[in-house]
Amino acid sequence: MVDISRRLFLIGTAGAVLAAAACNAPGVDGGSGAKDSLALLTAMLPETLNPIAGADSNGMGKINEGLLTLEGPADDLPNLVPQLAASDPEPSADAKTWTVKIRPDVVFSDGTPLTAEDVVATYTAIIDPATTSPIAGDLSMLKSVTAPDPTTVVFTLKVSYVAFPTKLLIGIAPAAAIVAGQKVEESDLNQNPIGTGPYVVESFSSSTLVYVANPKFRDGEPAIKKITYVSTPDDNTRAQQMTAGEYDGSVLPPRLAITFENSDDVEVISATSADWRGISLPLDNPVTSDPAVRMALNLGIDRQGMVDGILMGYGRAASTFIPPQYTDYYSEDAVFAYDVDQATAMLQDAGWSVGSDGIRTKDGQRAEFKIYYKPEDRLRKDLSAAFASEALKLGFDVTIEGAGFDVLEPHIHQDAVMLGGGDTPYDIDSQLFSMLHSSYPAAGAYYDNPSQYANPKMDAALEKGRTSLTLKERVAAYQEVQNIYMAEPSMVVLVFLDHTYVQLRAIADAWHDTSTILEPHEHGTSWGPWVNIEQWTPKD
Repeated sequence: MVDISRRLFLIGTAGAVLAAAACNAPGVDGGSGAKDSLALLTAMLPETLNPIAGADSNGMGKINEGLLTLEGPADDLPNLVPQLAASDPEPSADAKTWTVKIRPDVVFSDGTPLTAEDVVATYTAIIDPATTSPIAGDLSMLKSVTAPDPTTVVFTLKVSYVAFPTKLLIGIAPAAAIVAGQKVEESDLNQNPIGTGPYVVESFSSSTLVYVANPKFRDGEPAIKKITYVSTPDDNTRAQQMTAGEYDGSVLPPRLAITFENSDDVEVISATSADWRGISLPLDNPVTSDPAVRMALNLGIDRQGMVDGILMGYGRAASTFIPPQYTDYYSEDAVFAYDVDQATAMLQDAGWSVGSDGIRTKDGQRAEFKIYYKPEDRLRKDLSAAFASEALKLGFDVTIEGAGFDVLEPHIHQDAVMLGGGDTPYDIDSQLFSMLHSSYPAAGAYYDNPSQYANPKMDAALEKGRTSLTLKERVAAYQEVQNIYMAEPSMVVLVFLDHTYVQLRAIADAWHDTSTILEPHEHGTSWGPWVNIEQWTPKD
């Protein structure tokens, strides 16, 4: 039999701060009662609302729901529980076949009933090469999906894969709206999704996304009838707008969120996550390709100083992509101790000598490289600057430059990049595979395995971890993964973040709300205190 834990692995907590004045904010009636709408500021809006393109793929979609969803306390690993599925997915003994029964009481927002064919059409479109779905790589283990009857879906896999329930969080679209072989960017679902969730789209532009309650939702219309998401990429601008009381809530980096800690009108709320930040070390760069440089940078960077000084305590130091919340899989020994003396000795032994200007050289090569970061992301900029300062103490001349993804992509194999990850951390496999397996980045996006790390032993350990049927075997495989990584790191993973949000206190005064859940890399105003907004009820 398959030894499968029903607990999957995300990471988070609830918690803490926001600030502003504004009893006249759009969603609150002077604190005296609950209005049925909220206006939220977000750093960015989605480019697409199409689940085949990856929208609503983390099990918490408000438009397109998945077969499974996330459920659990804010400070513990969530469970994967049925949503559109009628019961837990049933695996075969070898975990190569998974059978899912569909709920009989679900209709799409256009009034058509959900059937197994809608699930088949959605998953088939994602894995169809002609569709060019950006999440096709996430389903690389899926061979086929069939519907033996209207309420049953059978997933057949190429290999044993005990973490397959993590792939059942993807939002489901109606078969009638899916055109076989159509490129995903040409689909009408990008702008006009048809889902089973508690909300439907009223309008969608580059600057604003408006949801309104779905009158056909099986559990009844949500009490919050309208949610307006407004895109404001600049962190400081969002903080100013919250201070002015123009909106009900927003997501902010910690340094800005803490400015609201003493506000009478705004609270700060935090959620722990598996969302990491780290520096890629490309192999095509003459400095970062040196194994001694990679190890020295991992040993000589004060990660805890970054947690204290940049994250303001909202986060944890990280050495690998595996946070402690992975319990059995996490190795307490997989930590790079902060040791400047060891780092400098290692560089000296490897031939990197300090010049008169304090910068090291080896065989005529100066120890210099550039780090790119998203210019609108203050947190990434601050972490990049802190890393450059720490690296200078070791004899490296590191410059930082803000650049959009269109600039980053062609540079990623020559220059370092401040990256984030943990997109689907519900199982340790999805947290690690695309960052360390040699089939990436070719099998995924350019930011997967950006250092072009390739180690046959690592590949073997990762494949054993994703195909083993028992917890004991999986634990052994992922312990080996960590041992290999500690001896040969591909990046400098720096921190795990706590995502920080701000919300008017009048909201909590007017509504019985829900707690946060443990969050992935994806965050913003669809997460945090608003992750289960459809469950809110007004206070008397």
